[in-house]
Amino acid sequence: MKNFTVPDICDENDNLQISELFLTSFGAIEKFYGQICTAKCEHSNSIVKELVQNDGEGKVLCISHTGSDLCSMVGDQIAKTAVENNWNGIITNGYVRDIEVIKNINIGLYALNSYPKKTDKSKGTGEKNVSIQIGNVNIKPGYWIYVDTNGWVVASKELEL
Repeated sequence: MKNFTVPDICDENDNLQISELFLTSFGAIEKFYGQICTAKCEHSNSIVKELVQNDGEGKVLCISHTGSDLCSMVGDQIAKTAVENNWNGIITNGYVRDIEVIKNINIGLYALNSYPKKTDKSKGTGEKNVSIQIGNVNIKPGYWIYVDTNGWVVASKELEL
């Protein structure tokens, strides 16, 4: 993966959406970037499980948890499947679980925090490849995201690093 920092990207580019929502790193990789795929989930992460089974080469999965019930959008099984299918990373405005395992999985994973409860599969599957909102950032499939411990930014096209 190319060497970059989000502050340097901000210094060198004007047309970025800079997130005001700070997320915590849970995976073994703290810096990653890629073309965005999206998932919008209310109370079920079924669509997330489906998406990470696809080839994720050069991609980052952005998950918007829209439900009012606290639940985990990503656990160790989803993280392992994402790595097996070459995803660069996952970010979510929701929660993760199994963090003692995920910290040793070779993937970038940022979330609000951890929460041990799984999702309720009986409450629907969600939507994939739709525009989502995470914090103040409007995220569209095909956009590009750049993430490190300083924060994260979204660009409408791939940036030269």
